[in-house]
Amino acid sequence: MSMQDNTVMGKSGTGTHSLPDVRKRRNALLIFLLLQVYFTCNILSFGFWKSGLAVFAYLALFYGIWLVGLVLLLSQCLIISARSGKTQFDPVILIIFSLPFCFGLWLQTLEVRPDTLWWVAIPLIVVMFVYYRFGVLYSGRVFVLVVSLCIVALLGHADIFTGPEHSSERVSADTDMVSLDRKTNIHVIVFDSLTHSAFSENYLGVRNPATDYLSTLDDTIYAGIKGFVERVPTRNSWAMLFELERERGSYTAFSGRTPSFLTDLLRKNGYYIQTGYSGSYFGAIQGEHVDRYIFEVVHLEDSLICAAQVPLLGFCSDLSRTLYRNWFRSPFRQTHFKEWPKKVISLIDQAEREVAGPIFSAFHIYSPVGHTSNTHQTNDPKMVAEYKEQFISQTKRAQGLMEDINRLRKRIPDSIFIVSGDHGPYLSRTE
Repeated sequence: MSMQDNTVMGKSGTGTHSLPDVRKRRNALLIFLLLQVYFTCNILSFGFWKSGLAVFAYLALFYGIWLVGLVLLLSQCLIISARSGKTQFDPVILIIFSLPFCFGLWLQTLEVRPDTLWWVAIPLIVVMFVYYRFGVLYSGRVFVLVVSLCIVALLGHADIFTGPEHSSERVSADTDMVSLDRKTNIHVIVFDSLTHSAFSENYLGVRNPATDYLSTLDDTIYAGIKGFVERVPTRNSWAMLFELERERGSYTAFSGRTPSFLTDLLRKNGYYIQTGYSGSYFGAIQGEHVDRYIFEVVHLEDSLICAAQVPLLGFCSDLSRTLYRNWFRSPFRQTHFKEWPKKVISLIDQAEREVAGPIFSAFHIYSPVGHTSNTHQTNDPKMVAEYKEQFISQTKRAQGLMEDINRLRKRIPDSIFIVSGDHGPYLSRTE
């Protein structure tokens, strides 16, 4: 071996598996990074499949910053180790830097209890030592193996093979309900502040093209000025629907947290019940009285990830929640509001194709149309004009969505579609 070769080999030894220090350090950082990504995959999978795009993106950013910091510190430690000729301790250094993601995140997401932690910790440390000891020598094979494990972990909460759960056997046993002879699929879509043209012409001087479109359909029943809601605002309106006007009820029936006459009736007759809204206005927890409740996490503390109050390396801390609420969520929320109406149609279409039994859907859509702001002044001509402009643009968007709903209705003619508004636009808010 030449003098030049010896200087390149450095302190790594002269055996068959010896590597130059720079390459060895690069491989060590690579397999370290791969393992930390795997440790985050379980929570990223939950965030993507169960918590929505905004929470998933924030998870990726939050733990990405964590990971960048660990890699930078680790690279400096490995450089110091190489310069001091103590590279035999590199696996130990790598294990130490792996502890935050392994014990502070991965094992937490697997719900390993504190009383069993030490029984898990010892074999884990041994496995990590072997992984780092030989991973630098076989980085290519390790890369393929860990990437494969990451893909499997990311699909862990996808429910690809199970599909929508149909829990028709969960019935309220203490209620005497009517058995339905015909069990038609029913889809209720409620637009916030949707009203008919007779109202909008009288108070705003413009027509509502969305409801005008519905009135032109010759195979539908259009209530027009005869349609009204029992209670306002939105929560009370939905609460009355879920009690079929028998009593006031609770808005938490929408998310299934409390029982209702409607959900008990549907359950007894084997219906799959799905509800949803583009925020957590109806609650951030799905109850046992519906089969599926879809919503967007507005506050990080409302997410299922933070519900268990597990540290998760500070993801659910006060600082993290503040950053998510005041800085990170806003652009995603605006996008979500715009995409939600199309998603409602997609969710109904998906259920029609995948659910075997009868289906009941209840979806709320705020935008379009939306009502006046809480600060709206009835006698302020500028505010009235601004809302009028908003009403015109939003009802035009709503007309396009009504056309999409009608096309879906045509594809599944045996299902019943109920399209309504939850209340008026609050033009007289200050009177």
